[in-house]
Amino acid sequence: MPRGSGRRPLATAIKRLRGNPGRRPLNDAEPMPASGEPQMPTGLSETAKAEWQARVPELLKLGVLSTNEGAALAAYCYEYARWWEADKEIVKRGLLIEEPVVNNKGEVVGHRIKKNPAIAIANEALKIMKSYMVELGLTPAARSRIRVEKPPEDDPFEHYLNRRRRDGVGIT
Repeated sequence: MPRGSGRRPLATAIKRLRGNPGRRPLNDAEPMPASGEPQMPTGLSETAKAEWQARVPELLKLGVLSTNEGAALAAYCYEYARWWEADKEIVKRGLLIEEPVVNNKGEVVGHRIKKNPAIAIANEALKIMKSYMVELGLTPAARSRIRVEKPPEDDPFEHYLNRRRRDGVGIT
């Protein structure tokens, strides 16, 4: 099978979160980037910055954000802002717009109705947004495939006993 065809491989961290349903051996040598918040790139529009600030806490809470995902998150936020601007244009001008019809002398001889070009911009931005949303785990379907093990309740007494066992104190 040619390289690049078929399904893209999932990151080992995602496979672990999903419970490794295929039961195939996991790649223990896969690079593991540092978990944490990536730095917001400069140059994002105000809409893109607001989306960044809304998504980062969610992704950190899910445990799927590392310092390396800044570019993917920025690209998602950029497309979100593009979609938002295109949608505002659609609301302002409508789905259909009037376009002047010009003869070969450059004179306007009438008008025709055509689809607002902002619709194509919005649709393309939505497609790109969706691909980043899936990659980042921001859709219900993407989240449904991720299993996060809840940590056990923190019991201070159990913590105390474990500390004593590790130190070799209190073991008979």
